[in-house]
Amino acid sequence: MDAGCELSVVIPTRNEAGTLPALHARLTQALSGISAEVLIIDDSTDTVTRPALRQIAAADSTWRVVERAATEPRGLGAAVSVGLAMARGDAVCVMDGDLQHPPAVIPALLEAVRQGADLAVASRYAPGGSALGLSGPFRKLVSKSVSWVAQAFFSETRRTTDPLSGFFCVRQRCIAGLELRPVGFKILLELLVCLPGVRVVDVPFEFAPRFAGESKATISQGILFGKHVLSLIIFVPLTALLGKVAVSAGAGMAVFVAVVALLTDLPLRPPAPWLLATVASLLTSVGVYGLLTFRSAFWRMGMAGQRLLWIAGLFSVAGGIVSFVLLTAKAHLATVLLALLALVLAQLVGSSLVTYLRHKARHATPAVSLADELSLQALARRMGADYAWWIEPQRPSQAPPRVEQLVTAEVVSHVIRSGRPVLLTELPSSRRQARINVGSFSVVLIPQLAGTRNVVRIATLARAGRTPFSARDLYTCVAWQGNQEGAMEVVGEDPPALAGEAVDPT
Repeated sequence: MDAGCELSVVIPTRNEAGTLPALHARLTQALSGISAEVLIIDDSTDTVTRPALRQIAAADSTWRVVERAATEPRGLGAAVSVGLAMARGDAVCVMDGDLQHPPAVIPALLEAVRQGADLAVASRYAPGGSALGLSGPFRKLVSKSVSWVAQAFFSETRRTTDPLSGFFCVRQRCIAGLELRPVGFKILLELLVCLPGVRVVDVPFEFAPRFAGESKATISQGILFGKHVLSLIIFVPLTALLGKVAVSAGAGMAVFVAVVALLTDLPLRPPAPWLLATVASLLTSVGVYGLLTFRSAFWRMGMAGQRLLWIAGLFSVAGGIVSFVLLTAKAHLATVLLALLALVLAQLVGSSLVTYLRHKARHATPAVSLADELSLQALARRMGADYAWWIEPQRPSQAPPRVEQLVTAEVVSHVIRSGRPVLLTELPSSRRQARINVGSFSVVLIPQLAGTRNVVRIATLARAGRTPFSARDLYTCVAWQGNQEGAMEVVGEDPPALAGEAVDPT
């Protein structure tokens, strides 16, 4: 089965031999009339599951079985990630192989996607759904509790009533180029957090009792869930913003109060303790904002982002100075408490301002025309590129002669396959005593995804000289490409630049 299809059903399995005959029969019935493939990602350690899978795959050409080696990363999340990367369908349905996820629900999930949903979630808690298949009241309580935890930390998960469901269907184009790092088995949580702009629809279903085998839910899986939540908070820059702002503000406030308390009794004349406290608070606040709250998000905004980062910290200084001016005549304890209150207010105002400006910068409607905003020429001038052109997958890259050694057919093929942006930098020389006043080339390739899982074309910029493109430049290009794809969805047509045509940035 080499061609694509409408639906890929990805099923991770581990020692599921007892359910395979029934799973095959029910899937065959559920997928009748649908152009579909079944992709089994197997981590079994017994001696019977893999022979049974091979037998089914030999008799049914719609089944593909991937037998993962013991040396590969283990876990249901890792297995599903492999399946998503290998799926050939326009939509991908993920489900368990123990029949607690009834295959009969698959057509309803696919129909929700056909009707416009980007992500259809089979929900146990939507009206009409049921979680009766959970074994015992304790497991039901745990299931609801972790859902509440996910929705408390991540506003993106509130688009569904069951953010930790393992049964869902997603458009392939929505996950193209997305590198998933799920910890444990809650991969839907990963998708919801990493895909904040997609349309999510719930499809109620009855969570069935296990057909055979043993449950994979253990205390260790609960620990992995906690690690997954922590990983998303730390490594997904724009999620859980309210909590991150609270931590950043709290860190600055704690340092301010601690420094004031420590220095007040020392032989330092005012306003030295207050000034030292505000400086310490500023550095702490800026550091935590940059490392946790906004992380690489400020890189995406360039120098404007760096200015906003320091604006947030400067509100700490303002709070400390105002506290000193107004409260120096008060008692020590009252001074500290009122200073804390002033700093709380300053941090909240500053955090709100930075969050608002960041959101506005990300979603603002351009004041210039659509053609000017989406022009590759304008991006080239902004980036200081010497060459800019479009590459179409079915045409030669048309790279300028001096750049063609970097923009090879292999590089273009990699970008098309991965759907991810690429930054290539050519150093002048690897010799120990090579001249440093020799120019070199750097290239940025940004794939454009629109209306399909495939790469429509690739925006390519090249710069010659001693200052190559940096990671910040790459983020700028990614933001431009995102604005372009969003505008394409609004106007319903391709951007004005011509594919494959070289662009003069001057």
